[in-house]
Amino acid sequence: MLGEVLYPLVEKIEHGGAAKVTGMLLEMDQPEVLHLIESPEALKTKVAEAMDVLRNVSPTDQLASLSLNDNLES
Repeated sequence: MLGEVLYPLVEKIEHGGAAKVTGMLLEMDQPEVLHLIESPEALKTKVAEAMDVLRNVSPTDQLASLSLNDNLES
């Protein structure tokens, strides 16, 4: 339910990474997520932080993630 409310708000800020960022934010405690929904400035800050994390993931980490997913599908 929180994701359904949070996703459109995140999408307005960061269209391309909205799904991934929303997932990251939903890992936070519920009161923190509720605060983000109520505070556009706090949400912008957290979205920017999440995008920084995503940009700084090394290509090796991304490849490891892909290979793990491939093994799960087999």
